[in-house]
Amino acid sequence: MDGNAFATTVFVAFNVFSITGAVVCARRSYNRHRRPARAFMAGIGGLFIAPLVLMVCVALVRPQGAQRSS
Repeated sequence: MDGNAFATTVFVAFNVFSITGAVVCARRSYNRHRRPARAFMAGIGGLFIAPLVLMVCVALVRPQGAQRSS
């Protein structure tokens, strides 16, 4: 897998996880509290949770040879 394919894969995964996180968080919040404004804010928060986990995982598995020594 070259660099462009990897970047594209990470970008697509980031967007999929972001949308999934928003939908899950908003739906759970609405089912629990029955307030649309609160569900909307939970959805906005959900946009950042799953992608953050993905970015941490990508950072942990990056190739060790990619680091530059000064």
